[in-house]
Amino acid sequence: MNITPEMKAQLKEQAKQCIHCKLISGEQPGAKTIFKDNNTVAMLDIYPFVKGHASFMTKDHYPMPAYIPGDEFTHLFALIPGLAKAMQKATVSRGFNVFIAVGGAAGQMSPHFLVHLLPRDPDDNKSQFIFKGKDSMDDGTIKMLAQNMPIMMNNHFGRHPNNWHTGKGNVPAYLSKIYEQDNVIYEDEQVLCVAPSKSHGKAHLIVYSKDEEKDIRKLSQEQSSHLFFAASFASTAVFEGLKCHATNIVLKSNQSPDNPSERLAVHVFGRWDKDGLEKMNWQAKQTQDNLDSLQKDIKSNTLVIKYKGKKKEAAKPVEPKVPVHSIAPKVTTISKKKKQVAGSVHAEIMKAIERAKK
Repeated sequence: MNITPEMKAQLKEQAKQCIHCKLISGEQPGAKTIFKDNNTVAMLDIYPFVKGHASFMTKDHYPMPAYIPGDEFTHLFALIPGLAKAMQKATVSRGFNVFIAVGGAAGQMSPHFLVHLLPRDPDDNKSQFIFKGKDSMDDGTIKMLAQNMPIMMNNHFGRHPNNWHTGKGNVPAYLSKIYEQDNVIYEDEQVLCVAPSKSHGKAHLIVYSKDEEKDIRKLSQEQSSHLFFAASFASTAVFEGLKCHATNIVLKSNQSPDNPSERLAVHVFGRWDKDGLEKMNWQAKQTQDNLDSLQKDIKSNTLVIKYKGKKKEAAKPVEPKVPVHSIAPKVTTISKKKKQVAGSVHAEIMKAIERAKK
């Protein structure tokens, strides 16, 4: 999103009243900071969902992902594997969640965009993220999303070229069944996005890593940022295409009561008011944990985390290669391939939506 001078002025005024901006600047004392660098900061939540729950954010004030410049988004989400490793070590936990709410209907409480980092254990008795596939997305919706998301990702690669990206890549063995049974919305060498055959709610996509089956900690910084870029664009495609009120992004990694498969996956949900998915939004409760001690333990493990940045690469013409798949993907047939039109991402999405309605 191109932020206009008027929008910048509005964000500046909003930041003056933002509690998280005040905690970052020190105007409001009491922040339990466990990590910070030039661009980002992570603080323990004083009303945690689980022990070690931290809110991770950019230091600059942005209300939602669409406002965050690409380089800052990359920086923020590149650090997730390192933070997960540090937090799991300090809390002796076996699993990890990342929870993101964009919009009030999805549970966003702060005007400052937050990434909730949640160490998880098999015996923590939390079940907010059990996603029972009881619904099915209609073919028209799947078709629309399968048109829109590739447009958005192609624009992304145009703005942020990567030498590793030349096409769809291959499907690892651990994703072959998913690739065969679910509807493929988008894929490249690092990620696979599908509409599950049985969805949790009427707008549900899942983004998988092609580089790691179970553990977010094993992803490189580049792989992590790309995984979340794909999830963010999936969220935008759902929001724009289905006219949702809000969206949720929920990453699961390793062992927890609501991740019996232990699979690494990022779930994306379109949300509406009173849509029956409110269980994801936990109730804030005062913690009995010693936050000072917990802050010290986690902070001692985050000292080694450094953002490595990205080498600048010259843009290359992308010529898609035919992927070497052992099985064919399940996709909703689209009668013709349309030539992409130049213009804004929003305009291209709107045109794709209109095509899907015909």
